[in-house]
Amino acid sequence: MGSCAAQPVQFRVGFTMNEEQRAPLTVSFTAQAPAEYRVRWDFGDGGMGSGSRVTHTYYRPGTYTLEAQLLDSRGRVRSTASGQVEVRSGGPEQAGLVVLLGRGEVRLSAAGSVVYRPSEPDFTLDGRPVGTGPVEVAAGEHRAALRLTGESGPLTDSVPFQMAPLAGSVPFETEVLRLTNQARSRGWNCATLKEGGPTLPPLTRDPRLEVAALAQSAGMALHGYFDHHSPVDGSTPWLRVQAAGFEARATAENIAAGQQTPEEVVAGWLHSPGHCRNIMGDFTRLGVSYVNRPESPYLRYWTQVFATPEEGQ
Repeated sequence: MGSCAAQPVQFRVGFTMNEEQRAPLTVSFTAQAPAEYRVRWDFGDGGMGSGSRVTHTYYRPGTYTLEAQLLDSRGRVRSTASGQVEVRSGGPEQAGLVVLLGRGEVRLSAAGSVVYRPSEPDFTLDGRPVGTGPVEVAAGEHRAALRLTGESGPLTDSVPFQMAPLAGSVPFETEVLRLTNQARSRGWNCATLKEGGPTLPPLTRDPRLEVAALAQSAGMALHGYFDHHSPVDGSTPWLRVQAAGFEARATAENIAAGQQTPEEVVAGWLHSPGHCRNIMGDFTRLGVSYVNRPESPYLRYWTQVFATPEEGQ
């Protein structure tokens, strides 16, 4: 969270962004001011905005001077606040396609792209134009593709993937949530491996995190891997959360394979230091996914995706 100093009238400005601060960087700005005033923003890169809550994307690396003006009912400037936003280079421009697999469907995202100008992504699936999804997909081999226009010209990426029938269980997923929140409410201690530590509020299931969790479970079941880093599209937990449309301040992911029941999988996570710290972490939202595919190496795949949203979500 960044903050800016303001002049006389009570006027506070803050902004939040991805910790890496790499372009293209979307920043959320907020202003705390009396209701009778309005706020006008100059983002320092030629972009303007208005309102107490705004977002702005900086496409190029650099240090930008932000200015916010507090206007009264006659449009007179009553106070100003300013600050700097540093945007680091995201590296060479590239198209980065994220493929969020599901049960008989797929969602596509350009969240992995680095493009130093506004550009509308064009997606294709098996050569036909599609939107971001969800798009129904039959069993078999498929290829998704992305095309963008960057400052350096056309940028493309493509991802081959498999689709097959995947079984699931809503009761299993619901029980994973219950057991997770039970551990938090009873103060499970990751060091002593018993209850009695500080208690935590329950996590709330979020449909966007459910999409990210399902993509991970489905990816492992369909492509035979067990890793947080997907070999299908190269995505990470953070990137899958972003591709699912959730703007997070912090994320984490637990995965497991082979366990037969919710009790078995949650107990295993609670007795593993890294997984336990995620369950007992400072998160507010959760996505849960269970997938069963008989033809796969581990048969059963479990994923938890934890997140704390950016302010305003």
